[in-house]
Amino acid sequence: MSLVFVEPADRERDIDAGLIRQIKSVIAIDDHAHPLPLGLEPKGDLEKPINPYDCSLPARMRPTNPEYLDAWADLWGYEHRDWDLPHLQQLITRKETMVAEHGALHNVWVLDKLKMSQMIAVAYGPSASEPAPRFRWIAFSDWFLWPFDCEPRNDSPLINVFRAQIKQKCGMFSDGELPPTLDGFIEKIVMRTLDLYAEQGSVGIKFQTPYYRPISFLDPSKAEAASLYDKGIRDGRLATVDHKALQDYIFHVLMDEAGRRDFVVQMHTGIGVKPYFDIAGSNPMLMEPVFHKARNTKFLLLHGGYPYDKETTCLLAHDNVFTDFSCANIYHHSRALAARIRDALEWYPEKIMYGTDAYSDRSIGMLGGMPVRPNPLSGWEEKAWLMDRTGREAVGIALTAMHRDGVIDAARAENLMQSVMAGNAATLYRLKA
Repeated sequence: MSLVFVEPADRERDIDAGLIRQIKSVIAIDDHAHPLPLGLEPKGDLEKPINPYDCSLPARMRPTNPEYLDAWADLWGYEHRDWDLPHLQQLITRKETMVAEHGALHNVWVLDKLKMSQMIAVAYGPSASEPAPRFRWIAFSDWFLWPFDCEPRNDSPLINVFRAQIKQKCGMFSDGELPPTLDGFIEKIVMRTLDLYAEQGSVGIKFQTPYYRPISFLDPSKAEAASLYDKGIRDGRLATVDHKALQDYIFHVLMDEAGRRDFVVQMHTGIGVKPYFDIAGSNPMLMEPVFHKARNTKFLLLHGGYPYDKETTCLLAHDNVFTDFSCANIYHHSRALAARIRDALEWYPEKIMYGTDAYSDRSIGMLGGMPVRPNPLSGWEEKAWLMDRTGREAVGIALTAMHRDGVIDAARAENLMQSVMAGNAATLYRLKA
């Protein structure tokens, strides 16, 4: 006997009808995403348009997620409700044609389609395909923590990226070699790079630390760090415990400089892609001593910290700590996400903001140390579409429940909607149209 559902499915039944109309039309600011510069998406394979990775991903993050049918229909005019190979082949061709027609403005077209005024794009530098002011960029910055290799070494493939960045910056600022002293490293590599970021319009620095170590940062003295740096220069590498201590010192320098320059510090918190990611080491509570010490620096705890979302909400008591629900809107469906959003709204409504974390599946390969698989039909555009719908619905569900419970009135609901979807991010990043 087959299962038969007797009630019609309605994904918006938990949202007030007037509120959902408004929330669908509000112009949002995406506080954290990974739009791809044009030409970087791996070209799709017409014979195998869907290429799942052989790793454990949450169900909604898999390229077989049926919700992509909705994204394809809205973004690329997909007329079918199936995954038939001839139809997907036509879809790949259709998407490639549209991207080519949009030309250099393709990524701007995506923002317009999703009703976003601006997006904070994480990158190593500004990109012509993400033009200001629609796109503002924030700098990948973990590489600052890798002046030396360590032993034994974490096998995360990101470390090779970080070491390459160190080499590049030494070529730019230090005659191709690591400065011989810690003071020289701070002056020539750290300070000059941060100056460059500011000149290029960066609004902050971003860390994905749990992919190679916990986000617990001790506070070694400068003398201790200088001694370790000297050892690294002499030996070319450091033992893991010494390497972490030097990283901790450099991180605190970066936090002080971020505050001085009014840079926002984005920290990956909560779950991430295995096998190298350390979930226990991603608990945002580990960073509380940093929040105390760097009181003039603004910290954004990315992704709501799940499964440490309650801890994240409590940490918002610090004046300099904020959070978003980027990526949480693909981990969770809208109702589950709404509960987490409501917690933050009832505690610190000015501290939570909308975001997508839209990414390409090529990132899964990079973070997991696997060969990149082409999945252009679940690219950053489709991810942004899916995360946007989930995020808007979740905010709507949270505000509707708060209104029905008598916690807020209609005027307050509208104010909170505008704040979460755009106002809080505009304030945090000092954004102007």
